[in-house]
Amino acid sequence: MGYFTSPRIYTIAWICCSTFLFGSVAIGETEKRTIKLGVVDLNEITRKSLMSKDIARQIDSKRRAFRDEIKNEEEKLRSDNDELQKQRVLLSPQALQDKFRVLQQRQTALQRKVQQRNQQFIRLRSFATREFEKERAKAVMDVTKKHKFTLVIRQREVVVRADFLDITGLVLETLNKRKTEFNIPDDLTKSGK
Repeated sequence: MGYFTSPRIYTIAWICCSTFLFGSVAIGETEKRTIKLGVVDLNEITRKSLMSKDIARQIDSKRRAFRDEIKNEEEKLRSDNDELQKQRVLLSPQALQDKFRVLQQRQTALQRKVQQRNQQFIRLRSFATREFEKERAKAVMDVTKKHKFTLVIRQREVVVRADFLDITGLVLETLNKRKTEFNIPDDLTKSGK
């Protein structure tokens, strides 16, 4: 008998009643509203969009041109070093040392140039990525407003979804209409970005 009058039972009964009374109000309110949900795969949009493909093409082209330039300079340094090795017996020790010092300075300058250019590529890629993400976000917002979505969730946060919730195609189509290409500046410091 003491079991039915314990404080634990009263607490459990109070929680059940509260849940029933107040929970029904919350359920009733949600029934009056319609929630339109969309799921978007941002990685797929990045892979398939015309703008991101254009950015990747431009960066790859700039990287190849730089790699060829560096390769030519390295070959020139190697040939100059080989020539200097051949002249070793002909030149005085002081003249040989001066020429080796000049060659070493050129090698150091080339290494510095490679480091600076790598940093420039990192900045260019970051800049282009930020600009792409801005355009992608605008495309998501356009689709959200046009189709009156209440909630749009990234695909990576969703474990299981129905195919009809996927709006990736709509966003990709909108983005490709908005922006098909993007001009990456040669130097961000000159463009003020």
